[in-house]
Formats: sequence, C-alpha cells, structure tokens
Amino acid sequence: MRLPLREVLDFLFPPICPVCEGRLASGKVCDVCWGELLRSQVFEPKQYFGFKVYSLFRYRGRVREAIERMKYGGMRVLAELFAEALSEYLRVEAPDAIVPLPLHPARIRERGFSQTRVIAEALGRELGIPVKRVIYRRRYTRPQALLKAEERITNVKGAFACLETLNGEKVVLVDDVITTGNTFYQAASALLDAGAGEVVGATLARG
Repeated sequence: MRLPLREVLDFLFPPICPVCEGRLASGKVCDVCWGELLRSQVFEPKQYFGFKVYSLFRYRGRVREAIERMKYGGMRVLAELFAEALSEYLRVEAPDAIVPLPLHPARIRERGFSQTRVIAEALGRELGIPVKRVIYRRRYTRPQALLKAEERITNVKGAFACLETLNGEKVVLVDDVITTGNTFYQAASALLDAGAGEVVGATLARG
C-alpha cells in the first residue's frame, strides 16, 4: 500500500515548532510555547514620544527566544505567523502603506536577510496594502541593547532619511522589538519630515 506523500514527508521531515524547535503534533506552534506566548500577550498600544505603537508581546521568555531565532537563525516562518496576528491590531488604523525600519546593509549581510522587511511584507499581504522601502540608514549604528540610556539617544540621532517625498499617507513603521523607542522616534520623525501624514508603529514585542 502506498502512503500519501504528505505522510511520507512528515515522517522524513517531521514538522517542528518554530519557537522551541520541538516536534509539532498539530497547528503552527506547540501547545507549551503557545501557552507561554499568550501569557506575554499585549492588548493595548503604547505611546513612545507621542507615537502610537502596537505590539503583540512583552519581550521576555519564549517570545525573546522566538525573535532571536527569527533574527539570527533565519526562522522566517515566525515573521509570517506573528504578522498574521499583528495585522488584526492594525486594521482599525486603516493605514495607506507599510514601511519596514531599515537595517544597515552590513547587518543584512551578517544575517542574510532583513527581519523587518519580512515582517512588513507579511503585514502588507495580510492588510492588502503596499510596502514602501522609502527610508534608509545614513550610517551604521551600534546595537541599542548594548548601550546605556543616554548613549542610545546619540547613537541613532539623525541616523535615518527618506529616499522620496510622501504625500500625506498614514504609514505603519515596522520593527521587531521596541524598548526605549529612540530608534523608532528617529525613523518616524524622518517619515514625517518627508511628508507622511501620520506614523503608527507595529512591533512583535516591546521591552
């Protein structure tokens, strides 16, 4: 008797949970990880320097592990999974465009991809709106997580600029994690200077 191709593939390449990499019996995330993710869920947006930012989770435990696995382990399926949930928060905003917060080219070469771009493109598909890569980094900046509070401000000040003029669009600026909000503020300010009508944030997690 011939086994269905799906069963053969599952036997040879068993599906794994993208968060813990354990064997997955059903669904997209194992029950243990799903429970821990739900305990870190965030329900309300938060203001950073006057900008509203939506986040799915608090940056801790399995959430932190999952995001690090996405960024440094190339587990892009997590971006798709989280973007699907994050899009439900953003529908009420009725944005015109999605803009990924850009990584410096050197950082992209290290990782092989930009996680913010992957998240933004997944959000764009979910919401049915365009993704615009209109903002870039003028210079390489040190990782914010390694710096003290006062150093974080100077590290990213003036680090972003826009490639083109915007025409009053309501923009969702996408990052993976927001902590103090300094990086987001600088990037959002560059978008407003370029003509965006409003900037709303969307991140997977907040510190």
